[in-house]
Amino acid sequence: MPKTIEERLAAHPELKSQLLTLLELAESGIERADEVEERTVESVRGLGRQVIQDWAEQQEQEISKCVQDEVGSELKLKGKKNSTGPRRTER
Repeated sequence: MPKTIEERLAAHPELKSQLLTLLELAESGIERADEVEERTVESVRGLGRQVIQDWAEQQEQEISKCVQDEVGSELKLKGKKNSTGPRRTER
């Protein structure tokens, strides 16, 4: 079952905050269109930065998990070392 928008925004609190700022602008009592436009542009830029930040963090987590899984798989394939040190040579 797909997550609701509330569940998805709960996972991204900074993104949620940016969206709420935009909603507040839409509902504001500002009388000048150029002021609303300026604030909207600033907010959308902030929203874009936050989207990129959240995306980068998610990518980092996925890559880290893949590397950990791969290292874990390699260790399982190699198994336990049979000796405790280097082979002795005959004298």
